[in-house]
Amino acid sequence: MAVVENARRMIVHVLGNMTAGGNERLCLELVRRGPPGVGRALITIDPVPSGPLKGLFESIPDLQIFSEPYHRNARLAFVIGLARRLRQLRPRGIISYPFGLHLLIALAARAVPNCRFISHVGNPPPPHGPRRAVFEKIVYASRIMRTPLWSCSETVHAQFERLGLGMPKDSRAMPNGVNIPALSEAAERGRAARPRGGPVITMTARLDAIKDHDTLLRAFALVRRQLPSARLWLAGEGSRQEALERLADELGLGESISFLGVRRSVGELLGQVDLFVFSTTAAEGFGIALAEAMAVGLPVVASDVPACREVLNGGECGILTPPRDVRAMAAAILKILRDPTVARTYGAKAEARASAEYDIRTCARHYYDYLLEPRAD
Repeated sequence: MAVVENARRMIVHVLGNMTAGGNERLCLELVRRGPPGVGRALITIDPVPSGPLKGLFESIPDLQIFSEPYHRNARLAFVIGLARRLRQLRPRGIISYPFGLHLLIALAARAVPNCRFISHVGNPPPPHGPRRAVFEKIVYASRIMRTPLWSCSETVHAQFERLGLGMPKDSRAMPNGVNIPALSEAAERGRAARPRGGPVITMTARLDAIKDHDTLLRAFALVRRQLPSARLWLAGEGSRQEALERLADELGLGESISFLGVRRSVGELLGQVDLFVFSTTAAEGFGIALAEAMAVGLPVVASDVPACREVLNGGECGILTPPRDVRAMAAAILKILRDPTVARTYGAKAEARASAEYDIRTCARHYYDYLLEPRAD
């Protein structure tokens, strides 16, 4: 693929893979919102670039896509290859999404004079243990290399600051954003195709250990005792799918639960349901799926962990339940499903907050304003 001639107005996005996680979806939206006249390139470091978002990235007009595979045993070769690619592209700015590996990416970026660099941070540091020490070393190295860390929420940024090492210059909290107009339009299409039957609950998230689908499944089993017609749709894929399917069988959920895999249009799915539940852990950084549900006016029940507390404004815009508290989550679900007035009230508050705080256009403007500003050093 030919390189854009006007390369000094180029922004490069360096992404791990094209799965449907929060980092990848943020990258997709930021790429789509590059300012007029600014070139855009995507470099994936996955040795086999693939995933549910691959087709969406490939459909973006004028987006140049490259692969610079990262192998743990060939770090130097990765840095050299990436530096060569960046010298060819000569970008004005770079956004790196794989936290930790951003240090190697920043090292390669030194090959481009006067290039601004941001490392996106999607999750908080662990509260203790060996991995926390690793995070401390990464933050220290980022400060030495003057690599700004842009956290996906105030919650994540505050937890990094509590490491006590001092954050790199120009680091900040920059809450993730969602494409509100597109979600709203897709949700309207979904409502027109809404299936008949009892109330539908959904959660859209990777099926991995950072989330807490187990609590949701157990809570849903209690809900069905009082609302036998209720259904649960889980959208997403991940390493815990088989374990969750076994748990669903043990709980006797039968056909009341559906594992939908990755959905191309999250908005259409959200338009077909009555309630969004986000059962997660304290390792959650933001919960972009939570903001998507709020943007289309769905009432929300979520685990009372710092990230969800921030997004739901302390519980004003949705019901927060203690983490892993099955009975509390079941009670909150029933409260919303049984009372349309409560559902409408929470849905309206959620939609208003999403519009005010989590519009991707605001998020993108801050990223591009910083990256396109000439460096002073």
